[in-house]
Amino acid sequence: MNLKKIIIGGLILGSLNVFAYEPIKYTFDDGVYKKEITVTKSPQRAVTLAQFMTETLLALGLEDKMTGTALLNEEILPEYKEAYDKIPELQLGEGQHSISKESFIATEVDFVSGWEQSIAEETTGSLDELVERGIVPFISSGLAPDATIESVYSDFILLGRIFEVPERAEKVIAKMKAEVKSVTDKTKNIENKPRVLIYDSGEGEAFVGGSGLPNNLIELAGGENIYKDLGQDYATVSFEDIVQKNPEIIVVTEYYSGITGDEKIKFLKNSPALKDIDAIKNNRIYKIGLIDLAPGIRNSRAVEKLYNMFYGNEN
Repeated sequence: MNLKKIIIGGLILGSLNVFAYEPIKYTFDDGVYKKEITVTKSPQRAVTLAQFMTETLLALGLEDKMTGTALLNEEILPEYKEAYDKIPELQLGEGQHSISKESFIATEVDFVSGWEQSIAEETTGSLDELVERGIVPFISSGLAPDATIESVYSDFILLGRIFEVPERAEKVIAKMKAEVKSVTDKTKNIENKPRVLIYDSGEGEAFVGGSGLPNNLIELAGGENIYKDLGQDYATVSFEDIVQKNPEIIVVTEYYSGITGDEKIKFLKNSPALKDIDAIKNNRIYKIGLIDLAPGIRNSRAVEKLYNMFYGNEN
């Protein structure tokens, strides 16, 4: 072999090493199963089984690497609508966070993310099965019971590394931080913060927002969540306990499935058990999308929405 060929070969190998994908390790943790995951190549066929993850990947400009989506909570953000419409929508299964396993497998997926319940034996296959098939499973750290908006920023950083778009991730985070700061600059010196209840659903008992990301968004907006110490992001409580805690503001979550936000508000206003709490007496009940409180690109805007509810500037 002559010297010229050796030099050229060395240059080629060197250039390949420069652009080699550096393996990324992280912990998958859905609250039930925990597993160390190693990503050895950038995913090319991502499937998202929750709107917040769909919009997260779209915010990173990854629509060309998305091969399927499912389970919208409401209309996709306008700035992502054109990109979203090009991505196939998967056939739904029978559960609330469920898709058809057949439609999932047909996508030839190599990355999947969604709600904790989305990744399951009957829909995507078990966690171990996914790993064996070379499919990267991802659960947002923003779903953890101790999550904050910093968890969401960490997700963007990690996803930016996984999909090799770190600069895009940094740009998204910078914008979100600026939006949050515009609110916290106004709330940091407020001493008497309103007592807030996040009401999701329930008539015999109430399914409410507790600790985790929803609580942190309330705090950033200048409110005090009456169930911040629940130890879960959502949990069931009695209406008697709500009366005892006497929220000054109720924020009702709304989404496509189930009863509407207006129907929930009507129920709360007409409930004899709640007639004497401050939020009902002063007609301080507002709606917010569940997607706004789920980890993702909408969180910084949710802080502003909540601030406007708490301090009288709601539209």
